Amino acid sequence: MRASSHFLLPGTILTLSDQFQIPFRILKYVCMFVHMKHIIAKLLLCSCFLAAGVSARGLKFPGTYNRDLALYQAGADLSQQQAPFTSIELQPTIAYLNHHGAPARMVRMHFHGGKSYQSAMVYMYFNGHEDSLALPANPDGIQDYELPLPGEAVDKDTQLFVRLQSGGQTYTARCIVSPTRQWNVYLMPHSHVDVGYTNVQAKVLAIHMNNIDEAIKIAARTAGYPPEARFKWNTEALWVVDKYLAAASDEKKQAFREAVKKGWINLDGAYANTNTSATSPAQLLQLFATGARLAKDYGITINTMFQGDVPGASWGLISQSAITGMKYFLSAPNANDRIGSSGQWRDKPFYWQDASGKQQVLFWQSSPYSIGYTLKGSKIPNFFTIEDPKPYYTGKPSENFLNPYLFDYLSQLEHNHFPYNMTLLTWAMSDNAPIDPELPDAVKAWNERYTSPKLIITSVKQFFHDFEAGWKDKIPVLSGDYTEYWTDGIASAAKETAINRNASDRLQQAGAIWAIRGKSGYPADSFRNTWTDLIMFNEHTWGAFNSVSNPQDPKAVAQWQFKQAFALDARARSEALLRSSTNGNGYTGSATGVQAIDVYNTLGHSRTALVRIPAALSTSGDLVKDLNGRKLPSQRLSTGELAFLATALPPFSKQRFTIHAGNGASLKKATVTDYSLDNGIYSVRVDPKTGNITQLLKKGYSGNFADSAGLNQYTYMPGDSAEKIQYSGPADIHIKEKGPLVVSLVINTPAPGARSLSREIQLTAGTDQVTLINTIDKTAIGSKESVHFVFPFRIPGAQVRYSIPWGSIAAEADQLPHTNRNWYTQQRWVDVSGKNTGVTWSSPDAPLFEIGQYPTAGLLGGLHSSPRWISFTEQQPLISSWVMNNLWHTNFRRDQEGITTFHYYLQVHGPFDAADVNNNGLENHLPPVVTAADGAPSESLFFNISGKNIYVENLYPAADGNGVLLQLVNTSGHTATVTLTSKNKSTALNISESDILETNKHTLPDSFTIPGKGIIMVRVAKK
Repeated sequence: MRASSHFLLPGTILTLSDQFQIPFRILKYVCMFVHMKHIIAKLLLCSCFLAAGVSARGLKFPGTYNRDLALYQAGADLSQQQAPFTSIELQPTIAYLNHHGAPARMVRMHFHGGKSYQSAMVYMYFNGHEDSLALPANPDGIQDYELPLPGEAVDKDTQLFVRLQSGGQTYTARCIVSPTRQWNVYLMPHSHVDVGYTNVQAKVLAIHMNNIDEAIKIAARTAGYPPEARFKWNTEALWVVDKYLAAASDEKKQAFREAVKKGWINLDGAYANTNTSATSPAQLLQLFATGARLAKDYGITINTMFQGDVPGASWGLISQSAITGMKYFLSAPNANDRIGSSGQWRDKPFYWQDASGKQQVLFWQSSPYSIGYTLKGSKIPNFFTIEDPKPYYTGKPSENFLNPYLFDYLSQLEHNHFPYNMTLLTWAMSDNAPIDPELPDAVKAWNERYTSPKLIITSVKQFFHDFEAGWKDKIPVLSGDYTEYWTDGIASAAKETAINRNASDRLQQAGAIWAIRGKSGYPADSFRNTWTDLIMFNEHTWGAFNSVSNPQDPKAVAQWQFKQAFALDARARSEALLRSSTNGNGYTGSATGVQAIDVYNTLGHSRTALVRIPAALSTSGDLVKDLNGRKLPSQRLSTGELAFLATALPPFSKQRFTIHAGNGASLKKATVTDYSLDNGIYSVRVDPKTGNITQLLKKGYSGNFADSAGLNQYTYMPGDSAEKIQYSGPADIHIKEKGPLVVSLVINTPAPGARSLSREIQLTAGTDQVTLINTIDKTAIGSKESVHFVFPFRIPGAQVRYSIPWGSIAAEADQLPHTNRNWYTQQRWVDVSGKNTGVTWSSPDAPLFEIGQYPTAGLLGGLHSSPRWISFTEQQPLISSWVMNNLWHTNFRRDQEGITTFHYYLQVHGPFDAADVNNNGLENHLPPVVTAADGAPSESLFFNISGKNIYVENLYPAADGNGVLLQLVNTSGHTATVTLTSKNKSTALNISESDILETNKHTLPDSFTIPGKGIIMVRVAKK
């Protein structure tokens, strides 16, 4: 789905007209529409066309096959056909011909210096056998001829000698034929699903929906073919199926159902091709919800995931596999555009084990999904020039197919000591392309000509079933995060990324409040639809192929608006669902002149937090009391909000507070001066000239945790040159909040790349937290740029850890080799810890960061095989929050402007404690929810949850109304016990392990265990 989504193999000949326009990104080399002559000019100069692991001598495409006749080369220039050949060369292959009904090892005989036009005799001497065959005259000339060798298969290197007599001349050649295996090659037909990119989303969807109809027709037509050649279609993303079924007639729905049951249409579990490390745990789970419901409805098993284009995937996918039912994961990534060294995983399958060691998924990264485009799709006339392309019949299904690419590819696998006798290639004509209707006929003809490699049209499930059945005991087991590469692009729309992340947290809180209150009428469908919006914003297609080269193109504008709407709609829907969760029980108010508000703690642990009451809900005064009449510390803020300190808010609960005339309770005050702040726990000082934090002290800890360069530095990097980094200008610092509860300093500075920069530092009396609020008013700049906030901590012997979906990892130590180390994507926190002390850094808004001497992420272009990709992360106590960039050359946004705010939270601590750090991260992302009072004055979840090192990732009502669902995570490396107890001693609990369909898998006791680093989904209901 990127400028280099597709590649040409060495020697490929394009025969497209000058009038045929095509997105450069579809050819993988460029990213705008240009005339074909410009494409060819760039192709001749572009060195990135070489496909890793491919050693083809020149890709030419044979004409029709005839067992003992020559292979004719398509598209030859007749003006050059009269030159006679000067010599012959023998090229061993791994193939076996079907020669008179028996397998015969194949060697390709190549004519040098011209072609063979006259009749000829070929004499072969091989492995103790002699044989001969006649080459008939051919007016078009023969360039290559496939020789069937005599005798049985060899088990050692064996020399072949060939003598050819033609036109009164004798030509000889020798070669060494090595042993080879009998190959099965599985071909998986699909069309890569970009939600947009090649055209507006509605046009793209129409192509994919039409592909389903066409696939059913082709499968019916080929039902009588040999099993290997019978057509199967893989829909790739269930977004297509979801939309197809929503629009289909009853007749079409029935036909689709029958096609699925017959195996003509194959469904994989994921809703879309997604940046999985950018999705929250709840989103990652919901990615498979549609597939689970379809599987149940159709009475089938969906236990496969296919991801196209995106290099890398979150380890969290494996952690949740017991909940989603996923057992197999096929990745068919981009060929070489910003993929780092991930190509090293090509054709190296392994059982991918989760952090607990209890779950595993069989993972295979195939060759890039663009092979079908390279070999055939790129040669279909006017493939991308019409609005509504249909399947294209060339009438010559064997042309532009797998000969000779497949022979060279398999030979390379053998050279690399590939241990298996089977592999898989995907077959897509391009991104959002019509189906290849001729594939079954090409496969049928291939298998009639060759006994090996045998081609098998497959689904993902069939391939993995066959592979595991034959090789299960030989497949290695690996664990670690396959750190993604393409998350950098999400910072090209920093505002929308923050909106989406915040909406995800808000939706999670809405579900928790519904469970806390035990309300009836839980709108499960509305929640599902909102989760889908959130997932689709994280889907890997962000814009048009020309989003960078021509961002004002009407289609480019329309595609971004469509994409942006996912985040905006998710925000609106999550806000509405949060409102609906907090109202409905008819609270009538209290005494005259007194207002009441409810505060929800949507976390599974008790917390102390600053609560901000909107001005409209706090007109009665500035004094806040709890239900016992106790006065609480409070302060009217400069924003008009009334802030108060709520202590020991119970887990999963609602507490009521009242607002009165008067002032808040006294406590040890937080103080602020022109350049410093203190809340009795932290002491913070800023540089008067820069506004950077040069002192970060915590009571009870020795030393300054801020490096001398200062924390929260703003940096702007034009292009990719660290030497050109610019910094914010002279600081204008003033006091905003004066205490006694909340104090803050605001630092306003001019900033390169922005109209303005404001950084607020805030401390709250009695709270263990430093809050930073950075607001950029960005200027739209089309030239390449990166914006960072840099945090150089002073922590000796630092190890960097960060949160991922369903857990956390240590950078470098918990990463698979050949994965991204230039930048990282955090869910809720990053922690920098030495032996005795550390700092937890958290941002709900800005997910990307770099480790160590920055910048490591300022990379331009495709960077195939670039030395700038880092292979090892040196642990350093320096974190750079990469908030904005426009470094991509396609798909992502060219520029961004306007106001975007980034929140950061810092907490100094002792030795690293995963449970504490996770709790802090949850608190930063899921603050107390404040609403007008409604219903009973106090509400809480109907049971208690206890367990050391355990946190509740998510809580929401069961869709059927029977109890609640929760996902529990063990942060420690050893088994932990969880105990659930009813708050009503007369009401017992029904507890069962559950899954994505909310089924009761098996009953659990009140106390049960979770393995170290493991997760579990549980349903709890009243008996």
